Amino acid sequence: MRHGRWTTITVALAGALLAAVPAAAQQTSTGPRFSGDFRVRYERTTEGNGIPAFDREVVRFRIGITYAPRDDITIRARLATGDPNDPNSTDVTLSSFVNDLTVSLDAASVEVVRPHWAAFAGKFFNPLQSTELLWDGDVNPQGVAARVMVGDNASITGRLTGIYSIVVQQAGDSTSDMAGGQLTVGIPASAKWKLSGSAAYYDYHLRSLATADAGDFRGNRRDSTGAYVSDFNLLDLLVAIDYSGLGERYPLRVVGDYVQNSGADDLNTGWGADLYLGRSARQGDLRYRYGYGMTETDAVLAAFSHDNTTLGTNYEIHTFSVDAVPITSLFLNATLYYYRPHEAAVRDYQTRLRLNAMVSF
Repeated sequence: MRHGRWTTITVALAGALLAAVPAAAQQTSTGPRFSGDFRVRYERTTEGNGIPAFDREVVRFRIGITYAPRDDITIRARLATGDPNDPNSTDVTLSSFVNDLTVSLDAASVEVVRPHWAAFAGKFFNPLQSTELLWDGDVNPQGVAARVMVGDNASITGRLTGIYSIVVQQAGDSTSDMAGGQLTVGIPASAKWKLSGSAAYYDYHLRSLATADAGDFRGNRRDSTGAYVSDFNLLDLLVAIDYSGLGERYPLRVVGDYVQNSGADDLNTGWGADLYLGRSARQGDLRYRYGYGMTETDAVLAAFSHDNTTLGTNYEIHTFSVDAVPITSLFLNATLYYYRPHEAAVRDYQTRLRLNAMVSF
């Protein structure tokens, strides 16, 4: 099937889902609502693996608007700082003779959310259960997505999400895109224990790399023509365990994520595990985190995975962090990454320290 037909089908599907909203749904309109945040960061990275030590100060500013013409339809848009050609970062390094900061539209979408199904179209916030092993928190897919939900909060709940995302739009059959799906199940094991898990599969077709740059490849293997050596057909398995028996202010959460790329002949596996203690939602809250992860060179598509360190893939990493909310709307964080290449002749450990202060409004 030609790609043009896929585009026609997905656009038609989005239109059909919007048209399927029952006319009897409550049509209460609310005015535009604004929200956003400003974050300033100091970052220190030590020397290693051919990269010199460096310090930098980074800022991020985001402001979003939502408008709901009726209870079940929401239109969203958000402006954010950062390089518009870098999908996994909205940060700006302060430099370049005090040049002005670049701002771009990093989200523009329409959402229909009904009790048992939902649909998204445009450039929307990621609707998938995920960690930064596969999806950096700043990456907003563009295309269409839909999900179906069953169950209620007192029993086993299920959610099936399908997504079609355009990576690079080109004429004819040279468009790069991704189609995927995820099944998520939640189980309240007891009054204090909750368990959730998901299984997802993402099938990338990277037909054209004409607009890609070094920041998009970030360590994945390429051949002499610049094309990827591997395909990216990613199976992602994620599990999360929550325990509330230590009190309201100190919930315990364990998250594990495993990925395998069947499109790569080797170096195709990655995994991560994180332990969280505490919360960071109210004044006086504290949250602690320890995480460990390992990713082989072609286990993930590095263009969309996390950019927390100098290595987009092929790494082993320890993460230590503390979050604090000293007053309402002020969020403080200190994070230390201790990492090295997973496969390399020289495997120097490096550290990256981040000190963040963020105000939300």
